[in-house]
Amino acid sequence: MLEYRFTVLDAYVDVNGLPTFVIVKEPIKEKFQELLRDLRNHTLSAKIRQVSDKLVISVFPKPVLGKPRKLINVALFLATIGTVGLASYYFIFAVDPRLTAALFVKSNLWVEVTVLAIAILGIVGIHEMGHVIAVRHHGMDATLPYFVPAPPPFPFGTFGAVISLRGPPGNRDQLFDLGFSGPIAGFFATIVVALFAYFTSPMIPQQQADLLLKANLLSQSPWPYTPLLLDILERFSLRTVPAGHVLVFTQLALAAEVGALITFLNILPVWQLDGGHLARAAFGTKGHKLVALAGFGVLMLAGYWGFAIMLIVFMLISRRPLEGVEPLDDVSPLSTSRKFFFLFALVMLLFSFVIIQV
Repeated sequence: MLEYRFTVLDAYVDVNGLPTFVIVKEPIKEKFQELLRDLRNHTLSAKIRQVSDKLVISVFPKPVLGKPRKLINVALFLATIGTVGLASYYFIFAVDPRLTAALFVKSNLWVEVTVLAIAILGIVGIHEMGHVIAVRHHGMDATLPYFVPAPPPFPFGTFGAVISLRGPPGNRDQLFDLGFSGPIAGFFATIVVALFAYFTSPMIPQQQADLLLKANLLSQSPWPYTPLLLDILERFSLRTVPAGHVLVFTQLALAAEVGALITFLNILPVWQLDGGHLARAAFGTKGHKLVALAGFGVLMLAGYWGFAIMLIVFMLISRRPLEGVEPLDDVSPLSTSRKFFFLFALVMLLFSFVIIQV
């Protein structure tokens, strides 16, 4: 199978007992993916690395994996529906009666709860479905999303969701797609929720808004204390606001802020976050480590010390503390189109960036 595609210079069994082949250096991206597909039929896999001016392919048995336990995914999803519903109920029904009278006088509060819960779950779910689509498109092996419920006092009702990769991606393009697919899907879902929040937000007289501000029942939070996405949307003035009135974002805008926060935290080029996959695919091992330091710097400057410490702890207890996900083909460069998408990922990072208010 190797000689059919490559010029083999040498073949031997290495110290680990793996068949190893030295081939002539050449563009191998498509050929190696074809080889992986052939090897898969024999429950085998391979990886390729560059050694000096030659390429070395090692062939190894595919690990035998147990069947995914889908009941766990379902149970966690149902639990997350409950915790997000509870958090949404609190956000709507725990509002000061003066604010309720000003903003929700024409609204059904149970409808507000339902819409808020659907918006939060929708953003998280669409983010994860982006990953699922990328995994299935490339034929990678991964679990279904594990939703993570967050009971009170955590305000949003969820810590998001994760997908566990059960095998390495084939090359840097696949690794990039794995990391990019979730944030881009979640980002556009966040835009939809933000637009819905903007066009359904109530308008109240400026005098009434001033009274609510003085009573600390409303607040004004310009960027970077609110995501740039929402700040720009408000400045575009897509709705006609009568003179002497102001537009007030209600709790539904909170769902958009949650979506922006999820995008921001995931797109940072740190360790094995989605942004870490992007950085590993774009810059390789050494570049990934350097960019990760910048990512940690952004986290800490923005006030996310708890999240940064949690990531450091997970990194230290992992088998490869400073390493990202390693593709089977770590020789072929990232495609040009994906390099442009990397720039768009930086745009998403900017539009989602938000500082914790102290």
